Amino acid sequence: MDVLVLKAWLNILGSENVLTDSATISATQTATFATTQRVLAVIRPGNCQDVQACVKIANQYKTPLYPISCGKNWGLGSRVPVEDNCVILELSRLNRIIDYNEKLAYITVEPGVTFRQVYEYLREQKSNLFVSVTGSSPYSSLVGNTLERGEGISPYGDRLAHVCGFEVVLPTGECVHTGFGRFANAKTTAVSRWGVGPYLDGIFTQSNLGIVTKMTMWLMPIPKYFQEFICVINDSYRLEKLIDTLQELVLQETIKSNSFTFWNCYKLLSRLGQYPWKLMGEKTPLSLKERKGIERWFGSGSLYSASREQGLAERRVIEQALEGQVDELIFADQDSKSDLLKENPSLGTPNDKTIKSTYWRKKTKIPLQIDPDRDGCGVIWLCVVFPFDGKQIVEALMSIESTVKSSKFEPNIAMSCTSGRSIQMFIAIMYDRNVPEEDQRAMECYERVFQQLIQEGYIPYRLGIQSMNSLPPAQDDYGKLISILKQGLDPNNILAPGRYDFRSDWPDQT
Repeated sequence: MDVLVLKAWLNILGSENVLTDSATISATQTATFATTQRVLAVIRPGNCQDVQACVKIANQYKTPLYPISCGKNWGLGSRVPVEDNCVILELSRLNRIIDYNEKLAYITVEPGVTFRQVYEYLREQKSNLFVSVTGSSPYSSLVGNTLERGEGISPYGDRLAHVCGFEVVLPTGECVHTGFGRFANAKTTAVSRWGVGPYLDGIFTQSNLGIVTKMTMWLMPIPKYFQEFICVINDSYRLEKLIDTLQELVLQETIKSNSFTFWNCYKLLSRLGQYPWKLMGEKTPLSLKERKGIERWFGSGSLYSASREQGLAERRVIEQALEGQVDELIFADQDSKSDLLKENPSLGTPNDKTIKSTYWRKKTKIPLQIDPDRDGCGVIWLCVVFPFDGKQIVEALMSIESTVKSSKFEPNIAMSCTSGRSIQMFIAIMYDRNVPEEDQRAMECYERVFQQLIQEGYIPYRLGIQSMNSLPPAQDDYGKLISILKQGLDPNNILAPGRYDFRSDWPDQT
């Protein structure tokens, strides 16, 4: 790459924050599936002004930048750019908690702030609030997860519905503030999503139109009365009716949005441990249908109630609705289980128990410091949204399971009831990257499931770097609009080329 652009960044950031050594570059080019993209360098600005300066230099030398927050986008591309020959703009040094308000229940953070950092900060403040956490690493970024439209646990799990007040560096280096943030004396920047005039926050999510350097996230109060319940069904043919029953419960908000999940048996096993190599005589895949005759599904829900009386009434409604539909139904509340409020992800405590499942097919012990990229864990995520309709979901599940099993992998599947109208499904293909040809087999399996779902009308809501150009063409002028926005905001095409860039939907682009 041009030594002049490196020198310009060195003058701003110092040598410790402009990295070109082979170890750093190799690690940055590594994901949980095969990639070929080359990274030219990693630069690490320390504040918004640094970001602006770096972006202006990139424009001057026509050098593409690929922004990342903490780089924990495992299963969807990690830190690897979509296209070749980019410079990684790593924002982990922007790690300040800028503002916090207990009464109005919000916190304002930079992209390097992690879920663990916020959890510990709120504990220090003796706060009665919590942030909806992710199933990924506790050291992943709140801002990064929000911008990818990642989902969380709890009624505030739709993260994008509970954020506002973005600070954004545009691809040419200018800085804008969304909502009321553009006004110097505005008192409602952190508490009002819309501001006045066109609403801009959405165009900076799943896009390459700006670099978010600050965001306000709304926090949820710890409920007066909290309960958890699990249910088990031994026969998946009963799943259709159970899904429809739960749809009514979520739609009427007896169960809040993002507060009930389904896991199949393979998802649960991968969370509890690693592949039973000895039991299976070193053969793959594991089939519980063949070994045990059943493939159970497990449901898990949380109830957030304003009082004990309300909570017990909601519990009775759920018990009556699920009677005869599940093989087991077990409730736990803060009365009967005193530690239910402690270290609970549903109340904002992040942990790495779920992300340990990325080591499912590895034969080595799971390390204390989890890093699926470094350790050759094979993980490819497929994230799809479905109508909250039992028949459609069960039919899709049968098709997905058949395809994954025929490819000699376990169908690792979870679902989250994101609202009374939709369910998000998370399909994980887990393997060992150190096994010859597994990368290719896993990606072929992924592609078959991906295309199969698209043909059936179920479009993924979140994409891995390998699938940015895999969606069907738009049936309108969406691509033209994206092209106009991109050309206006990023005339030199230096920001994250190829990332959620759907200009190809417009055949007349230049």
